[in-house]
Amino acid sequence: MTGPQVIKGRYSRGSSSEEIQAALLAEGFDLFPWQDAPGATYAEHSHPHDEFIVVTAGTIVFSTGGSDYRLETGDAFRLPAGTVHSAVNDGSEPVSYFICTRS
Repeated sequence: MTGPQVIKGRYSRGSSSEEIQAALLAEGFDLFPWQDAPGATYAEHSHPHDEFIVVTAGTIVFSTGGSDYRLETGDAFRLPAGTVHSAVNDGSEPVSYFICTRS
């Protein structure tokens, strides 16, 4: 993986969080469900492992390398290890997503 990548609508066929979860597990991911309230922010940081974020409800904006990436329900976001990024739920509703890694 060379840089961040948004995959719009990758999981939009799954009509529920449970269906998306089943698809991700079948792809071999370890999942950590997360939810952020409106206005939640994360300052710039990085992780020592690749991350794959999949939004199951709401919207969230990730920023990295001077670019903003708005993710909506069904969208996925690949973040290579070491990628410095920040995030904000700038909407009026909570956002729910899976933080996915591979062991």
